[in-house]
Amino acid sequence: MIVRKGPRKWRNIHTTFEANLEEMMDLDNSSPSGRLSGMEFFKQAAKDIDALIQEAKAKGKKIRALGSAWALTDIHLTDKWMLNTKLLNQIFDLSDRNFHDSYPVEKRPYILLAQCGVSVAELNKRLETNEQGIKRALRTAGIGAGQTIVGAVSGNTHGAAVNFGAMPEFVRGIQLVNGTGQSIWIERESEPIVNDRFITNLDAKLIRNDDIFNSALVSFGAYGVITALAIETEPIYHIKFPPMQDISFTNLKQKLNNMDYNDPSNLHHFEFIFNPYDEEEQAVLVIGTKEDYIPGHVGPDPLWIITDEQGYAPGDKTPPFLLRLPFLSAAWKSKFQYKEYKKNSILSDVRGSSGQLYTATITYLEGYSESAIAVGIEDAARMIEIIVEVVKEQKLPSICQARVVKASRATFGFTYLGSRSVVFEFALVNDGKFAQFENKLVSKLKQESIKYTFHWSKNSGISKERLFDMYGVERVQKWKAARRSLFNNDKELMAVFDNDHIKRAELDVDSGVA
Repeated sequence: MIVRKGPRKWRNIHTTFEANLEEMMDLDNSSPSGRLSGMEFFKQAAKDIDALIQEAKAKGKKIRALGSAWALTDIHLTDKWMLNTKLLNQIFDLSDRNFHDSYPVEKRPYILLAQCGVSVAELNKRLETNEQGIKRALRTAGIGAGQTIVGAVSGNTHGAAVNFGAMPEFVRGIQLVNGTGQSIWIERESEPIVNDRFITNLDAKLIRNDDIFNSALVSFGAYGVITALAIETEPIYHIKFPPMQDISFTNLKQKLNNMDYNDPSNLHHFEFIFNPYDEEEQAVLVIGTKEDYIPGHVGPDPLWIITDEQGYAPGDKTPPFLLRLPFLSAAWKSKFQYKEYKKNSILSDVRGSSGQLYTATITYLEGYSESAIAVGIEDAARMIEIIVEVVKEQKLPSICQARVVKASRATFGFTYLGSRSVVFEFALVNDGKFAQFENKLVSKLKQESIKYTFHWSKNSGISKERLFDMYGVERVQKWKAARRSLFNNDKELMAVFDNDHIKRAELDVDSGVA
């Protein structure tokens, strides 16, 4: 059911963007015809949203689906119609009779069908309880649990699964609604998962195509509304983090240059944190190994940070306040951030399931915003040196947190570089220096012909030039071709999902093929 709430002033969770919406609409699973069950939830939501999209097309309106509003950029922003999907939060196991014959029997108990509004926390709760007689876990996750599953996948939330990859890698099926009159179920042709019975019961159009699937995975709302995902999970496991260890820049760079992904044999999580101003050039190394699940094990206290209606939580504005004080040097501010990080780190000397460990909710303690940029692991050692140069030149107060993740198959997966991508994240005050820092960093990387990508949900802007730098002509053309195909080349329908972010990158309907 759709509930129209009228005009609203809206801003994202991290207060980096706001908009005066023409209309906010709540979507839920209620029905005037009575109680829904099973596949009816997915058919009802698809039918309601498809009709709404067609109405938007007829009235010349723009639509954006809203998850948990975690994106720090305007990637999900519109000033027209915003669709709140949080109450579309049903989760179902697929029965054996719905699977394609080629999908392995032993994997079938680990497939879930999750609606778009399901949060990572809700999904973890379902997976880690014993409702179906089997405990399961997501194959990778970021540190946060407040994002909706579709929002996390569509923006390429990466985590640090060095031998698995980012969150889009566990998706096996996509239900997409884009105003074409019928929902679309998308799979890879090389990896079919459901059979004709499932497609008929879903009342969907089936598309099996690797290029289209890989493009739709990271499409940040431009392809329509992703209403559900089929997710491949695995038996529940623990991640064990020994006390984080100090490591010199020299040894860290040697480790990155000669990375052994099987040392230890159960290596799962790999990240490091450093202060660019550290005169002793010491970083902190955080390594997590995949271990057997221990029933009844008590994990750490959840990292829950709750804000009031003005967006404030106890203490969460102190670091940004310190970052803005003009009489404190950038070096002192960075040292302060680094000290606070080490003191408050939750991934040190701890063990638990991903649902117990990755629980952060909504706010960054270290600043108002973040930038995240990835390079291939073969360039990571040089990247550390470039970061130190640029941060000092710009006199920015910032520490850097970097995570190693196996390369993504998604067309616009920003973690696609190399065999492993290394994502470098920077805590920054959300002001003009944010873009200046990124521009300077990119300039240095281009001078040395180092390939880079920016996190779709954490950057100061992606132009056409930067888009082509990151992905090249072939990937951009492939992504655009998939979009046109899914909309049956209906430009008016595609335009419903264009926004400023899409237009800046010239991915919108009017930008042409390349």
